[in-house]
Amino acid sequence: MSSDFDPRLQALFAEARKAFDREAFTRDVMAQIDAGRRRTVVVWAVAATVTVVVLIFLAAPVLTALRLVTELLPVSVVEIQSDWMKQLLAPVNSVAALIAVLALGIRKFYRRIFG
Repeated sequence: MSSDFDPRLQALFAEARKAFDREAFTRDVMAQIDAGRRRTVVVWAVAATVTVVVLIFLAAPVLTALRLVTELLPVSVVEIQSDWMKQLLAPVNSVAALIAVLALGIRKFYRRIFG
């Protein structure tokens, strides 16, 4: 252990003894907060603009895909000849029901493995 004082530590304590200008401190803090807010607003504006442009360019393919999906979901998985049986099994005899059961199975498997 040394009896010499660290000059950086002495400078720090000397800085603490100086008069504190509260208005300048408040101005500096508020300027930093305003700069942070401006950066946040600019980032959100750029992100929103990019999102809108991407959505505009992808609107037609996305609508086409949605149209195809809505045409595919009610298709029967198994053809049933009887009309009353077809009506009875309609909720579970479709591609949508198959996807829902598959999603539930994947969820259950995931929870069993990782939960």
